[in-house]
Amino acid sequence: MNKEKFYITTPIYYINDIPHIGHAYTTIAADVLARYYKKLGREVFFMTGTDEHGAKIAEAAEKAGKSPKEFVDGLVPKFKTAWEKLNIEYDEFFRTTNKEHEKIVQEIVQKLKEKGYLEKREYEGLYCVACEKFYMPDELIKGKLCPDHKREVIKYKEENYFFLLSKLSEKLIDKIKTGELKIGPETRKNEILSKINSGLDDVSISRAAVDWGIPFPGDPEQTVYVWVDALLNYYTATKIYKNGPSWPADLHLLAKDILWFHAIVWPAMLIALDIKPPKMVFAHGFFTVDGQKMSKSIGNVLDPIPLVDKYGADAVRYALLREFPFGQDGDISEEKIAQRHTSDLANGLGNLLNRTLSMINRYELKVKDESMKLVVDGAKDHQKEIHSFIENLNFSEALFDIWTFYIKPSNELIDKEKPWELIKNDMGKTTAVLQYCYSNLISIQEIIYPFMPETAEKMKKQLETKKPEPLFPRIEEKQ
Repeated sequence: MNKEKFYITTPIYYINDIPHIGHAYTTIAADVLARYYKKLGREVFFMTGTDEHGAKIAEAAEKAGKSPKEFVDGLVPKFKTAWEKLNIEYDEFFRTTNKEHEKIVQEIVQKLKEKGYLEKREYEGLYCVACEKFYMPDELIKGKLCPDHKREVIKYKEENYFFLLSKLSEKLIDKIKTGELKIGPETRKNEILSKINSGLDDVSISRAAVDWGIPFPGDPEQTVYVWVDALLNYYTATKIYKNGPSWPADLHLLAKDILWFHAIVWPAMLIALDIKPPKMVFAHGFFTVDGQKMSKSIGNVLDPIPLVDKYGADAVRYALLREFPFGQDGDISEEKIAQRHTSDLANGLGNLLNRTLSMINRYELKVKDESMKLVVDGAKDHQKEIHSFIENLNFSEALFDIWTFYIKPSNELIDKEKPWELIKNDMGKTTAVLQYCYSNLISIQEIIYPFMPETAEKMKKQLETKKPEPLFPRIEEKQ
């Protein structure tokens, strides 16, 4: 019997610097979904990777005194180490310097040319080297500064190949409105439809003065624009990897600043080639750190690796997805991660597991190995609700529900009934109280797995042996 397939991607991250907490956020969310669907028995292919071409890479490599390839080869392990630390279970790590990818990109660009969707033109505009993107004057700060990098744009003029995006407006709208191409959350979908309805301009898909990239087919003076090269990875992967993913992708996860490319340019290219668009593109919001946008100049960029070293992978995974709704902008800081570690995890879940198992052992009670879905009315329906939250990318709501339905009432019951006093007069009620908590813990262990796989595994062993060990040691103890 063939398993239902699920192909999920993060963006392939631009590799001009080390990974930061924003990269981790997208990747953790993708990992949660990949683990969730694997557990349901679906054949999951989860891909992440690095985007390694373009002028920005060449510029950073030159500053570092390295060739572009040496430079990117030195940074790839930093991303892999970060994902290993965060317990990210991806199936393939894609690199755009993959020679098979480069060959397929050239073939696809050639097909776009043959189908009449490419046209060579001279273009002059305002260009940000850091973004590798042209801007209209009204998109700039004070008419001259890039809105993302706050650096002055340059006037740039050259002859490029243009993708005739303007021809595909109606087809794009049709794909979105019929649901063949879903865009989430709803606010982003509305933004995209508004942009398309206001008119789409043709977009440059080549560069004349960039050497570090894929040569444009049939024109050695041009290089394939880095964004085209990068977007095509999702499709070229289906041609490269043995036992790899099937097209179309089920879900592209990304940050909202690259939604334009993923929800308009990318599907339009596929439509032009008579290839199905991805089933869904979902753009999450931006982080601020202590109320300020992450910035090297401010010095508030959070590196996930030292956070994992200090608090543990599962605490970081939990805090990032619990703090605010996925899809919205939100604020994060080390202090907030520390608070979640202490209040929710150490004092909440860890304390519940420790004292429940300790009292079962101490009082030599017989408890059944069954989860709450079997012993409490409505618990099974409640688990369906949590599953629905996960499938709709409402991660913070799912985690909040786990805490309010399972962890909080269990701890409150222990505090109210005081089994250490109850045992003196009523062993039956003591057993019932601790059976309730024990069954709850089995349910928690099952449903927390996609979010906190290491914690779920530790809980499973402790629940089987009835031997408690600290799940979340206090930070001062760890240090």
